[in-house]
Amino acid sequence: MSPDGDAVSNSGFVVLEHSVLAFDTHFTPEAGQALLAGIRSVTTKAVRYVVNSHGHADHTHGNQAFPDAQLIGSTSARRFMLEIDLPSLNRTMGITQNQLEKLHKDMSKETDAAAMQGLRARVKSREEYLQTVSHLKILAPFVTLDDSLTLQDGKLEVRIMFLGVGHTDGDVVLLLPSQRIAFVGDLFFNQAIPNVQDASILQWMKTLEAVVTLAADRFIPGHGPIGSKKDVEEFMDYFEDLKSMVEPAVARGDSMDRVITEIPMPAKYSSYRFQNFFPSNVQKMYAELKTQQLSATPAGTFLKIGTEKPTK
Repeated sequence: MSPDGDAVSNSGFVVLEHSVLAFDTHFTPEAGQALLAGIRSVTTKAVRYVVNSHGHADHTHGNQAFPDAQLIGSTSARRFMLEIDLPSLNRTMGITQNQLEKLHKDMSKETDAAAMQGLRARVKSREEYLQTVSHLKILAPFVTLDDSLTLQDGKLEVRIMFLGVGHTDGDVVLLLPSQRIAFVGDLFFNQAIPNVQDASILQWMKTLEAVVTLAADRFIPGHGPIGSKKDVEEFMDYFEDLKSMVEPAVARGDSMDRVITEIPMPAKYSSYRFQNFFPSNVQKMYAELKTQQLSATPAGTFLKIGTEKPTK
């Protein structure tokens, strides 16, 4: 499926001896159905397990295409979907309903033909949105783990593991030891700038050290083409380069705005997808390094943030 269509992110499936396991389900119920159709083109075995790598919508909103599967994920992913994703969807639907009510009132008073046409177009777009999301069900994992879980179906062993905080605080990976394949979700963006909205980059860098020790030859990322251990290491290098660019500015006391403005995208990453994420990557790295700096500042030290180095 096209990563720029309903899918948005990568997913995969494993045909076990008696059943099928799917890893992530894309961004929409329709994309989840397309994933199911792909599975059905290979096997008629029941999809008994669905593993969500984390709680973000582009990896979970296709869950409803697998109503009979056991949904598996981290405790954190379940919490995110129930406490953040579901309320966000309900708020958005409520806001859209209120907008429609106001638009209908405006239409009842409008006499200008051109203005009325514009109001009708706005009503149509919002009604189409509500029609789309009314079919969406937020289904969170009900089998959860904080450390690891092993599935054994016939001779095939499947290991699901939490290796540490990274893209979110609840990313899990799936390892097929006998095939030396690892599904690592958004812990690995291959040839793409990562989304760091819910990330802890400094901890993510440490978690990636655990990822590259997995006994795997192929690493399936959350976004981008299938990679090798070398590709994961290159993604680690991206974070190291980002840190090396931001750290001196933090040490000098440069402001966040100045750092975001003045640090350019390194040329070697200019072909990566999601270039628009780079400023937020700089911002997040700055914030984490600044927090680290402040936590290391001895008591009695005065620090004028954004302008000077600490003075004693």
